[in-house]
Amino acid sequence: MKRFFIVLLVTAVGITGISAQSVDSISKASTGIYYGKTSIAGEDLWKALETYECAISVATVNADGTPNAAVAIPGVTADRAYLFFGLAPNQTGINIRERKFAVVTAYSYTSPSKAVDKKMLSIGARIILEYVSDPVTIARLIEENKDKKASASTIFMKIVKVLPIG
Repeated sequence: MKRFFIVLLVTAVGITGISAQSVDSISKASTGIYYGKTSIAGEDLWKALETYECAISVATVNADGTPNAAVAIPGVTADRAYLFFGLAPNQTGINIRERKFAVVTAYSYTSPSKAVDKKMLSIGARIILEYVSDPVTIARLIEENKDKKASASTIFMKIVKVLPIG
């Protein structure tokens, strides 16, 4: 649990001041990939999100440039191109709509006593997201994901890039 909060803090601090940057500049924050072998991606990542096997933090930026971190459980669209959130009215939702992007960190920890491979104790990914504001796209995504409880109040975010956790 301690590692989760450290990852959450690092993610939040890492995007401080990001409001003046573009979505692409987020991916430039880490110049090296140090944990590529312990990253999850593709169908493994989407299944981990859908089965709640990861702790999730959503990092956004407040209007004054300060970081905002929230714990939320995203849905994954059927086409695997978007994440979606059913957020109550809150600061994270405001930040997503106003600044048009967020970074999701998905993190999973296995107890050393249960791990088959000790190198895989901590696995995860960072997911760079861009807010979807086009009404036609939103309507299509709602229709395609009704079975996953997508509705008119759902926030859809396009997956721009999936990166290792560090």
